[in-house]
Amino acid sequence: MSIEEIVEHRRRSPGKSGTNADRVMPFYRAIMLELERRRLSLELPMDAVADRAGVADRYFSKALHADSPSGRQARWDTLQDIVDALFPEGYDVEIRPKAGLRLGPQDLRCKILLAAAPTDKKLQREVMRVLGKKGGEARREKYKTMSREERQRIAKKARKTRRKNRALRAQLQRRSATTAPRL
Repeated sequence: MSIEEIVEHRRRSPGKSGTNADRVMPFYRAIMLELERRRLSLELPMDAVADRAGVADRYFSKALHADSPSGRQARWDTLQDIVDALFPEGYDVEIRPKAGLRLGPQDLRCKILLAAAPTDKKLQREVMRVLGKKGGEARREKYKTMSREERQRIAKKARKTRRKNRALRAQLQRRSATTAPRL
């Protein structure tokens, strides 16, 4: 691999989601993630943000999901309009080091779901589904190199935990049945 390829790989995020994924920088995704978190905290619909910023209808969602095939990466002046719409009283910018990988398209999707999940039960289930799928894939890869004894130890622990959880649920149901008001 040449030095140019290494530099280009470091600048771009690994893994592609849509046709625009190779052009979207992790820095842009981080900015859009914070704007989406602010929008969610203000409980504003995306169209209201677009109206306040003076951009086209549904532009905010296209800018947020710039990695998707229909996504668009916003220009700096458009980003400034969106920031002014979400932070009319002003803002401070802080860049600090972070452990882990750069923000990729799938990571952005998960973080947006996590930010929206506390207010929406359906999104909570979606978040747990996505996280469970990622965990399952990671576990499958780990199982490929794991010894038989190690797999058996994990299965035994899982059986014990399931048994314990069933007993706890039964105990809670009995307790709630005896304390439930009678009509």
